[in-house]
Amino acid sequence: MSCSWGYTWHGRYFYHSSFFWILLFTLLAITVVIFLLRERNNRKKQCPGCNCEVEEAFLRCPECGHGLKSHCPGCNRIVETGWQFCPHCRASLQQAEIQQKKT
Repeated sequence: MSCSWGYTWHGRYFYHSSFFWILLFTLLAITVVIFLLRERNNRKKQCPGCNCEVEEAFLRCPECGHGLKSHCPGCNRIVETGWQFCPHCRASLQQAEIQQKKT
């Protein structure tokens, strides 16, 4: 007499069925996707001035004071300092940076 507790499913061996393996790999793929999405959201930026980790929302580095973001002169929205044009109003950010350095 053999014990079939936990090993058969409708008279078939559960671990040898394709349904089990498809279910297992689907759950594994979903787990990997969720893990990668969470890691992407938790990633931090590095300050170009001192290479310390800063959060995405910071305007200045708390360690060295390097400006991470600035305001667009055309629409006054926050933009990255390395950008050449504002994505919101298409204003040139390089001309504004040159004018700020002169004053």
